[in-house]
Amino acid sequence: MSKLIFRLFFSFVLFVSVFVLIQQYLKPESFGKYGHYRANSIDDNKARTSYYKGEENCITCHEDISDLKSSDLHSGVSCESCHSPKINASIECEVMPPKVEGSLKFCGQCHEMNLGRIKKGAPQIEFKEHKEGQNCIECHNPHAPWELKE
Repeated sequence: MSKLIFRLFFSFVLFVSVFVLIQQYLKPESFGKYGHYRANSIDDNKARTSYYKGEENCITCHEDISDLKSSDLHSGVSCESCHSPKINASIECEVMPPKVEGSLKFCGQCHEMNLGRIKKGAPQIEFKEHKEGQNCIECHNPHAPWELKE
């Protein structure tokens, strides 16, 4: 019985030792300096390009769309909720305008029938009964969805 206990103890010590060595090797140098995270991540995040510019920057170039959207059901929704903020809008917007996917899956994030969201204001649509197989923006103008395209 003592050999079994010795082997078990030896295996446990070996496992803990290997775990500690691997942890020390993989743990970043600044981990734990300000708590249970990597302190250098603060500087890394500051150095990243901030793509989210805010609706004010969109309005500087797209005032007509802003006026249309302000009278729309989407008036409370930020432009970058639908248009990907992953571009530098001040430079790339004219060259490569951000596109809206307009698929049932994309629009369905807010508009697919969900009994928990009915009273929150976003019109809920049963997509199985509503033009299945088409993209929403083929018929609807996303900035004025009550206007149907011909």
